[in-house]
Amino acid sequence: MQRLERWFLFISRGAAIVGVLFLLMVAGLSVIDIVTREATGRPIHGASDLAALLTIIIIASCFPAGLLERRQIKVTFLGAALPRMANRALEVFGALMTGLMFLAIAYYVMLHAQRVTASNEYTMVLNWPIAPWWWLASACFWICVPAQIFVTVAEILGRPAPDYEA
Repeated sequence: MQRLERWFLFISRGAAIVGVLFLLMVAGLSVIDIVTREATGRPIHGASDLAALLTIIIIASCFPAGLLERRQIKVTFLGAALPRMANRALEVFGALMTGLMFLAIAYYVMLHAQRVTASNEYTMVLNWPIAPWWWLASACFWICVPAQIFVTVAEILGRPAPDYEA
């Protein structure tokens, strides 16, 4: 199980690193666009198109690592008042519900990607196809499903969250 966890973490952290790099690109592009607007009175051609496409991946790519590292927000006030087994049952239930939620998100993002593909949508300024970006986001969300299944099994077995430095 530890080997599988390391593999999942390696892949998901790689995706998150791509998301962070894209976030830095969008931030840098925004600064350059503002400076260019001030200096020339004109924006960078297609900057908003590129930022919009990158934002799709920025958001989707960070979820798998967050799930595996169990960094989502949890409300634990009820679990603290209950016996240990009941608290564990709530943790497993929460992990299961999170998995079902990501299954629904992955499904609906995939449906959106199908609609964008069918309607042959392109960005306004750069005239780039939008569908590939949504398919990549869909893949990121589908990766969340087995990642959360792994987390649910780990919760059932009582395994702690992985070491963040691993």
